Amino acid sequence: MRRFSILPLILLAGLVCSQQALAQVKRQTPQREQTDDVVRVKTELVQTDVTVVDKRGRFVDGLTADDFELRVDSKLQPLSFFEEVIAGSVNEETQLTAARKGDAAAVARLQRTSGSATDRGRVIFFFVDDVHLTPDSLTRARTVLTHFVENKMTPNDRVAVLSTSGQIGFLQQLTDNKAVLREAISRLNSWFNPETTASKVSISEVDANLVANRGDRGLFSYLIEATMREFQSNALNAYTIVTNRVRQINAQSKIAELDTLSRLESLMHSTAPLTGRKLLFFISDGFVVDAKRSNGSDVMRRVASEAARVGVVVYSLSTRPNALASGVDVTQNGYPDFSPRTASRGLAESKMPQEPLETLAEETGGRSYLNPSALDDGIDEALTESSAYYLLAWRPDSENQRAGKSRLKVVVKGRPDLRVRMRRHFFDFRENQPRENTKATTNTSDDDLKRALGSLYPRRDLSPSVSASFANTADKGTVLNVAMQIDGESLSFDDSSGKQQAIVDVMGVAVDDRGRFSSFKQKLDIPREVVDAKDGRFIKWRQALPLPPGLYQVRVAFRDRQTGRTGSAMTWIEIPPN
Repeated sequence: MRRFSILPLILLAGLVCSQQALAQVKRQTPQREQTDDVVRVKTELVQTDVTVVDKRGRFVDGLTADDFELRVDSKLQPLSFFEEVIAGSVNEETQLTAARKGDAAAVARLQRTSGSATDRGRVIFFFVDDVHLTPDSLTRARTVLTHFVENKMTPNDRVAVLSTSGQIGFLQQLTDNKAVLREAISRLNSWFNPETTASKVSISEVDANLVANRGDRGLFSYLIEATMREFQSNALNAYTIVTNRVRQINAQSKIAELDTLSRLESLMHSTAPLTGRKLLFFISDGFVVDAKRSNGSDVMRRVASEAARVGVVVYSLSTRPNALASGVDVTQNGYPDFSPRTASRGLAESKMPQEPLETLAEETGGRSYLNPSALDDGIDEALTESSAYYLLAWRPDSENQRAGKSRLKVVVKGRPDLRVRMRRHFFDFRENQPRENTKATTNTSDDDLKRALGSLYPRRDLSPSVSASFANTADKGTVLNVAMQIDGESLSFDDSSGKQQAIVDVMGVAVDDRGRFSSFKQKLDIPREVVDAKDGRFIKWRQALPLPPGLYQVRVAFRDRQTGRTGSAMTWIEIPPN
């Protein structure tokens, strides 16, 4: 059985504790019992994030709390908190935190002090379901991704291209570097595993599901008769051939289905440390989810619930070229059947694979785009309508609501021309818990540094940053220059000797996908008077690393020895051949 990894972590030459990092990515959330449109109430203040669009799919801004009507179990419910949030803004995290606490005053203070805050940038994931993409569909997916990177990506955006199979390797990470994304796109290949039986009688995933799990006798009879004609065999032999083929296709399809959904759930879970709303474009030809074949429906509910917890909105992009798959295309099938017994086959081929894509989008507050010739337009519409959202919060006032059995409906009063998109699970974005500033031992903890170095996303404590450049030298060849910076005001200068000195441990590595790397480890002694005398309070220094040409990710971890607080930063650089 082929096993895939959605977020393979970099092998940092023994510096990163890979088993712990991988366990973090693949950790599954407990299965929750949910029913459609049911709001699970776990806190006193329930949040709901909604998007309001006009007939042209554009976000409608400027609405107030008085414009909205919230009904819980068909009863009008007053709003305890209301705020319009700009996705990707520097204020988004503060607004989300205030909503959890129902603190409208905090938002008012933010508005008075923020002024013209700099855009923080969008967080966008492209999840390419390469085990359900034919080679032609993969070509369409590459075209869509390349068009976005070259024409739609803004300087502040952080984007990641990932796949079900994990074939992209260590490039499956958020970045603002277009060269990294181009390389990730180029590594995509189709892992689609169609049936390998040499037969003119095509049996698709939908056909196999209809026969094995829906008891479609008409389709089964047709497949047997067509097999008899092809192989000039008797009914018993044809029955055995078709039965074995259906069983094999169902088994392969079940593995691919659950693999895709479980990797999607793992990706959702891994984004929890990221602040604010995130967009995820799910690119797939579609696949079958049937409760009689697998527990895929339960996994999809977990995906939607996890998406609500971490603030992910899914937009599905179908790359399936037409409504007729190979199993019913008369140009591919040597034995077409036009009798009533297979009349519904074409409709099933068109609709069944699309249903999971539509469900994932609807349950997370997004949309599905099922026309493969208009996927670029779909991405444009999704980015436009998700540029902002409204955050509503209400307080449950009955045991039924507290038990999580309430149904929610939100409309804009007097505006039937506006559509409200909302997730079926309540918005449960959790603010990051602050790390305790406990006194550490006098010895440097390499484990803390390794965990920070191998973390999926940068840790913002100590306000770290890193940049890289390269130079060709006569004695050492190509040298990578790593420039690092931390905020002096985030450090503790109260050491046991009373010298007013901060001690920072540093660990860094530059690594490519072939395992070529160079690493370093440093200890910085930073007197208080040096920081006070510096303009801008930031502490800057460099490290030189000899490296051959290649595409490298540079990771650096920092640890304040006095408090044990850690931070990390990363960047990419391509060293061209000499």
